[in-house]
Order: sequence, then C-alpha cells, then structure tokens
Amino acid sequence: MLKSAITVELPHVVADRHKTAGEWIRGLFGAKLDLSGDHEELTISALSLVAGLVEGFAAAGVKDVISFIVDKKVVYMDTNEVDDDLSLLLAAGEQKGILGKRFSEMHLVLSHREAGLHVLVDVRIHNRVLLGEEQMGVVLSARVEELRVQPGESAADYRARIDAFMADTARTNTDRLALDGLTRRIADKLGRALVGARTTAHPAIVQIIRPDAPQLARFRRLPFGGEVEAPRYRAVPTYQRAGAYADPFYYYYYDPYYDFMNWAMLDSMMHNAYWQSPAVLVVNPAGDALGTGDHLATVTDRWAGRDAVTFDGGGTVAVSDSIPDYDASTSPGWSAGDASAGGGDWGGADASGGDSSSSDGGSSDGGSSSSCGSSCSSGSSCGSSCGGGCGS
Repeated sequence: MLKSAITVELPHVVADRHKTAGEWIRGLFGAKLDLSGDHEELTISALSLVAGLVEGFAAAGVKDVISFIVDKKVVYMDTNEVDDDLSLLLAAGEQKGILGKRFSEMHLVLSHREAGLHVLVDVRIHNRVLLGEEQMGVVLSARVEELRVQPGESAADYRARIDAFMADTARTNTDRLALDGLTRRIADKLGRALVGARTTAHPAIVQIIRPDAPQLARFRRLPFGGEVEAPRYRAVPTYQRAGAYADPFYYYYYDPYYDFMNWAMLDSMMHNAYWQSPAVLVVNPAGDALGTGDHLATVTDRWAGRDAVTFDGGGTVAVSDSIPDYDASTSPGWSAGDASAGGGDWGGADASGGDSSSSDGGSSDGGSSSSCGSSCSSGSSCGSSCGGGCGS
C-alpha cells in the first residue's frame, strides 16, 4: 500500500572490456588501445558489504531478517519468523563461504514493524552494472496493520471499516510520513556504515492496485465471518510474480484479502471523494500507472469494478454477473490455487508456508536457515528466494 525507495552508489570503477580479435592483433604491434567498457564494477568486498549492511540496519533498528541470497544460493532463511536475527548474517556468510568470494548479486529481505506499519525492506546489490545504473537499490513496501481483515468480520463490515479509515484524511499523510522517516533513517545509517557509499532516499507514496475482472471474480470465494483467514508468513515462496504483484509481501505473506482491500479503497475514493491527492498512485495489476488520486476520472474510466461488488443484508459479498469466473481454462497461466493475477496463493500447503518442495530448490526444514540448489531450473517458476527469476 505504501512504497518508498533508497538508491545507493557504492565504490566502483569502470570495468575494462575484452579485446576484440582485431584489437588483439593491433596490440601485438604496439598499438595503444582504449579498453574502457560500458560497465561499472564494485571495489568493495563481500565481507565489507555484509558487515556494513548488518551495522547499518542494526543502527536503524531494523533487525528481523527474512532471507539472504547470494547468486541464487540461500545463505540464510528464517523459516520460523525469528526476531532480531540480523546479527547471524556474518556467521551465515562465513559458513557458506561467500564473504571472501566475488559475487554477481546479493539479495537481502528484512521485516520491520513501526508506527502501525508492517514494512518489508528488499535490498539488491549488483557487482556489475551499466554505467550510470545503481549498484544497490532498497525498496520499502509497507502495509497498515489495522487495515487487515479481522476475525469474524463480514465483507460489508470490513468495507465500512476501510471507509472510516479513509474518512480521516490526516491518516494518509501520517502513514506516508512515518514510512518517509524510516526510509531516511535507513538511508542515513547505511550511508555511514558502508564506507564510500552515497545514499539517496526517495519519498513514500500510497499505491493502490485497481483490481480487474480476474481479481474481482475471486471475491466470490473469499471467506468472511467465522471463516476469515489471518495473513500467514511463508519463508519459501514458490511462484514468480509480475507487475504490481512483484512485491515482497506477495512473496512472503499470504493475505487473500489484499485485492479486496484495494477495491474497497478505490470504490470509496469514487463514492466519497476520499484521498484525491497526487501522493496516491493507482496502478493496474500489470504495474502500469493509471493516474493519481487527484485524477480519479482517468483512473476509473471503463473500470470493470465500478459498482460491480455489492453486499446483501447479512454483509455477504456479491459480484455482478458481468464479471465472469476465471479458472485455468479461461485465464491462461492462472490456476485454482491463485488468489491474484500476480500469482498469489489460495490456501494449500504453499499458502501455509509449509511446502518443502519449493521450485527454487529451497528447503523448508523447520530450522532458521536453509540452502537451495546452485540455480533455478529453466522450467520452474521460482520466487524471490532464488533471485526473482529463472532461466535468465
């Protein structure tokens, strides 16, 4: 729901390119060659990076690690939601033998709760990038904890509670500024801990996903009342997601009500003129920006969700017949196990975090860390625990 980012420039040099065959021959005759390439390479070691990450995040008060992946190999993975395990990273890196080696990509994911927000911090570091590109990027994705569905809550009651939350216009800025403060704090501490680094914190925005017909259709199967399902942590994600669903929360937390919450927010903006602010960005499931809250007519133009969801006297949700059901036969790439077009789960072993046959090769053995194979198989659909992509 809330997004912010930090870009980090790390110490680097321009990498020399390989000689062409012609240049090799010219070099034999003493020709002076310009081998300057179009890539940059880090000059900071893996040991210094990991030590700096531990020091920086600890100083910022962010100490709960979800996973640490280096070159698609699991160095550390928290399968039991152990708090305050950041200090274990250096020992895990030493045990896995990655601290003294050259690497291509590091991927660290942390969890943090502050000011009523649950924030996932997604860190990616690339050893070699094109000139001008960032070597390290940090994405913060946050959700407001009080907006999660409550046990025993009907669909209509949940929608009414979201309306009441949005009616308090100060909350938009309060939550956004809270994430801004955390973002700046992390950027400052990382800049101090990573020698030679320059950090830039980018302002937080509110992001709302505009559910389309596939997501709306699945509201028919959402359990409410006594069957409400609480969000559940899963350490080993198994599906690769795209667009707006390529988000840390979709990889590590199972919440089948998130699309419904997004629909309720956008519907409330339409009918009550709430949150009509340029700080609110609306995107479609593919991740394309549709417009900001102050241009609502553009955002909701020809939207399938306009007046498509209603509630009966008992608070049960009803979806218009104009929204067809979507299943594996009518929606390629989606199965009955998906809760969102981005590939979320709908119950089953994976949704509970207990599926030990993750397609990225990771194992879920009940310990605080696990390891996966050297790479994803080209035919698998792995999640971020294997670098976010397979066969690439």
